[in-house]
Amino acid sequence: MITYSLRIALLKRIMLVLLLVCQVSIAQKKKKKSSVTPSGESIEISSLELRLTMDDFFYRFARTITESADSIIISSRDYKIGNEALFWKMNAIPVAQGSIYSHDPFAALIDMAVFTYQMKLYFEKGRGKDLFGEFQGVAVQASDTLYKDLIGIGRNLTPGRDISEGIKLIEDFAEQNPINSSYFIRKSTIPLMYNIQNITKVSFKSLAEGMAQSLDELSTRLNAYTEILPKQVRWQAEYLLNNALTNPQLTGRLDSLTYLLERSVLVVESTPELIDDQRSTLMQELRGERIAVLQAIRQERMAVLDEIRKERAIVMQLLSDEITLQREASFQELNTLTSQGIDLSFNNLENIVDTIFWRTVVLLFIFLVVIVIGIVIYKRI
Repeated sequence: MITYSLRIALLKRIMLVLLLVCQVSIAQKKKKKSSVTPSGESIEISSLELRLTMDDFFYRFARTITESADSIIISSRDYKIGNEALFWKMNAIPVAQGSIYSHDPFAALIDMAVFTYQMKLYFEKGRGKDLFGEFQGVAVQASDTLYKDLIGIGRNLTPGRDISEGIKLIEDFAEQNPINSSYFIRKSTIPLMYNIQNITKVSFKSLAEGMAQSLDELSTRLNAYTEILPKQVRWQAEYLLNNALTNPQLTGRLDSLTYLLERSVLVVESTPELIDDQRSTLMQELRGERIAVLQAIRQERMAVLDEIRKERAIVMQLLSDEITLQREASFQELNTLTSQGIDLSFNNLENIVDTIFWRTVVLLFIFLVVIVIGIVIYKRI
């Protein structure tokens, strides 16, 4: 005969077993939802945060290159060195602009790190090591400072702030693919970006950017283009004018005029009686030379203006195409993120419904087991 106390103890043990089963199932469910990176640690940032950081770095890059090149131009008395400094800032800033605004922010970070290190090697021991003479250290120092700034940004993205493997990959790539001219023609760094991202275990938070954020990003890029574009036009005009002033035809005319003036002075000093005859002849020659010089200057000016007009048309077309591409990409990315958010919401709702259903089934099963046990116990009594 089962006593009342034994009956109560039996019911408590049954309830304890069922409770343990429920806890185990819940723990397994939670374990399936968690994820761990292969290295056991990772860091997540939003692409918007990195994009804002790279936008700020572009202005720092443009300011550093401009100030360094201008200091070389002002300090050097050599025309060729000043012209090379002008050519440096005229070509380096558009490369950085295309790299930062034509890639996703992480790819822009890697590409700019490679570019600044390539530029440092180019000015330090590459083909550009003699471009600026005694002021070569200014270009090397500017490139090295920008590279270290990018390395600092990279350390803030990496667990433990250890990016030694990534730095080695960047520097090896830059040394294997050096810059060979001040036009800064470079090899794509996209494969390198994937290798570094796998090593550093950097991942990005999924961020549903609103229309205001997309427009802010587009506005930032547009401001950068409108700020740099007038400077680019002015630098190109200066470069074309500098080349025009060193044109052999024009300098030959000026040398000829100088020779004629010296010759006339000698004739006047040696033979005063020939002044009247030589003066008329000299004026005719001077008039012809002046006309030739003016024509040459006019032709050079027209050529310079034509080149500036063409460059401006090309730049404006590129700017229009870039704005159109960025706008289309922003709308496409917004549609993709919206679709992903809706799918994620439906998946979460489905998981919640499944959880409620199975919990209900378990409770009903427990209730039925309790009823059956109660009936069995009651019949035995």
